[in-house]
Amino acid sequence: MAEQHHIDVTVKASYYTLNELTEKTERIWLVFHGYGQLAEYFIKKFEGLDPEKNFIIAPQGLSKYYLDGVYGRVGASWMTKEDRLTEIDNQYSYIDSVLNQFDLSNKGLIYFGFSQGTATMGRYAAHAKIPFEQMIIWAGTFPPDTDPNDWKYLKGNEGIHYYTSREDKYFKEEMIENQSNVLKTAMNREPELHWYDGGHRVVSEIVAEL
Repeated sequence: MAEQHHIDVTVKASYYTLNELTEKTERIWLVFHGYGQLAEYFIKKFEGLDPEKNFIIAPQGLSKYYLDGVYGRVGASWMTKEDRLTEIDNQYSYIDSVLNQFDLSNKGLIYFGFSQGTATMGRYAAHAKIPFEQMIIWAGTFPPDTDPNDWKYLKGNEGIHYYTSREDKYFKEEMIENQSNVLKTAMNREPELHWYDGGHRVVSEIVAEL
């Protein structure tokens, strides 16, 4: 009978940044792309933010694949259901290593997750317990498997925002109530709901005003 084993390995992984982290930086954004996207292109959605005040960090899903068969455009995925818990632990180690490259003190942290990236964002925020100013859930679903104890570090004044669109092909009306219930159970917080026009995408013009 086949038996699964795990080993620790050291690998190199990439991430992307936008703008410079300086004394004038007021906010650090940790942004998580959607399924099939690459951080290199996803981070461009944040180019409309004031570059002097905003520094953006975009980690990338550790699994890459060809989007159309066996060649051509490449995308990344945060995880699959296969060996799920191990992949989540790998995400934690990777994102921890990314953030260890920067001094986050005296800066406002903003979490931003799109599509598949919202689950990774939510789990990481629960794991890392780094105080943040805002969490933006965009066209995705917050993970239902975090524990209320994971969120005791929150101060209670954080902005929790949920962006959705009826033009999104993945949108279902019941998702709004479901996400509200998940966040109430986890954080004891009611998300602020925002509607946008357009399909399953991040609207750069809205991001620029955040």
